[in-house]
Amino acid sequence: MPDPAYGVAKRVARTIAEERNLTPPFDLERLVAEFALLLDEPLPTQADAIVLHSRTPGERPRIAVDMGLRESPRRRRFAIAHALGHVLLGWHPLGAPCDVSTAPTELPATVHDLVEGEANAFARELLVPSAWVATMGGSDRTAQLIGHIAERAGVPTPAAARAVAAHLAPGHVWVVVDRWDRVLDAGRSPSTTVRAPVVGTELDATTYARHAAERQRIELDGCTLAVWRFDPAAVGLVPHDRSARDMVAVIGSALGMDDHAQAAFAARVDGIAGWANERADSASLVSMDRALRERVGTVPELAQVAEHPAFDELVSAKATELVAKRLAR
Repeated sequence: MPDPAYGVAKRVARTIAEERNLTPPFDLERLVAEFALLLDEPLPTQADAIVLHSRTPGERPRIAVDMGLRESPRRRRFAIAHALGHVLLGWHPLGAPCDVSTAPTELPATVHDLVEGEANAFARELLVPSAWVATMGGSDRTAQLIGHIAERAGVPTPAAARAVAAHLAPGHVWVVVDRWDRVLDAGRSPSTTVRAPVVGTELDATTYARHAAERQRIELDGCTLAVWRFDPAAVGLVPHDRSARDMVAVIGSALGMDDHAQAAFAARVDGIAGWANERADSASLVSMDRALRERVGTVPELAQVAEHPAFDELVSAKATELVAKRLAR
């Protein structure tokens, strides 16, 4: 699956950094002062930060950061950069509470997920620039590299893990868990089909560890970071994604289609995907899923397909592929 790059948000962050010759770690609050008023206040919600419009026309917007984050400087730094993303990405609505401890979804299910994902991508590229991370490549000790980058850049471990994972070869999966083995965040390198552990669940690392070609595990920031690398032959032995093409073959075989009929079915799915991609009102999984189902419902020849038990997985796989491509632009 293509890597959801949130290209526009990352380009804005790179432009800001390049124009000012910023290299981690830099004075983030000085940068923020160019664009917004930064306030430390007790927030009435569980939010880390809230971006508010200016009180009077012509003034800068306000970034209110929860006072409690003074005791968590890395989380505070990321929260400020995230909030700055909302300010500079002009299409973002202001006023929504931001909780940067909430793990981002790999792809946005809703418009809210899309906005938060863009702000997270902006913050990561600003604080942990891709070009800067690339200069530290070549290490075969990925977990230690993530810890080093988190310390150097002053960011939480998950942010550093996502930044490093973007440079890893396919087949890498990482996870951060608390002392009770609850998954705080998880992800994978580009084009990896092995599924990362589900955030919020208790980690069962047995399957991952048993089939991984390489395993790394270290303690960082009161949490545990694990990194696994899987050879292609092991992918089928662990939870993994199946592509839309895979699902076309599964459904086609179940419905008795020959090779010619399956090729025609695959072409029809691609045509529907093209229509849905133009029709979907945002780069979110919900809107793309809705558009695909709407179109399939208008094609009588696909009635049997729509009734097949694997149809939902086919739609999910195709929606995922389309949204990932949109975000990588």
